[in-house]
Amino acid sequence: MTLTNDPIIRKVIRQRLATTHDGQDAVIVDELRVGRGSARIDVAVVNGLIDGFEIKSDKDTLERLERQAMLYGEIADRMTLVVGERHLDEAVQLIPDWWSVILARPHGESCRLRSLRKGHRNRSLSAWALVNMLERQELMTLLSIHSLQKGASRKIFSELADTATSGIKAKDIASFVKHVLKVRATFEVLHGWSAFARAAIICGPSSQGAGLL
Repeated sequence: MTLTNDPIIRKVIRQRLATTHDGQDAVIVDELRVGRGSARIDVAVVNGLIDGFEIKSDKDTLERLERQAMLYGEIADRMTLVVGERHLDEAVQLIPDWWSVILARPHGESCRLRSLRKGHRNRSLSAWALVNMLERQELMTLLSIHSLQKGASRKIFSELADTATSGIKAKDIASFVKHVLKVRATFEVLHGWSAFARAAIICGPSSQGAGLL
């Protein structure tokens, strides 16, 4: 029996997303860090939203999926489970109902994707979790934009995060984080800087002109 695996599914997902978002102000990144690096969304599109894709191939296990779903639900506007048939029934029970579901089946040397469930927008984002996707200097920039930088240089990261979440609207934090992720992806593509993004794809010219921090 032929089984799906992560590299094959990831390649097909990235190709589909690159085609879908071609020419748009969007970036596609692999392994988007969440929870200060304690989890990583397999593939994510960042435009006006954070749209994540979690791959569970036939050769993967589901032991981390429930925790991953909890962490992703704090920062992702939309999520899609891309799952092999072997794990389909069990995996669907471990994710929230706002997630979309795509079935991946082997097809020659590749795989075919079939949409099984259309999810909806996540309305339970955490400003704290979004702030914690930032590095210290990025967070300092956010505070400066909102005139909250007084005494910031003497504070530890958690104190800076407290200042941000108490003094800045959640929608403004989310917008800034998405801008930062685009900037990181642009650095990765233009300069080979892969500290925060792997194998990024810049879908449109406007992403490269997003402005650097």
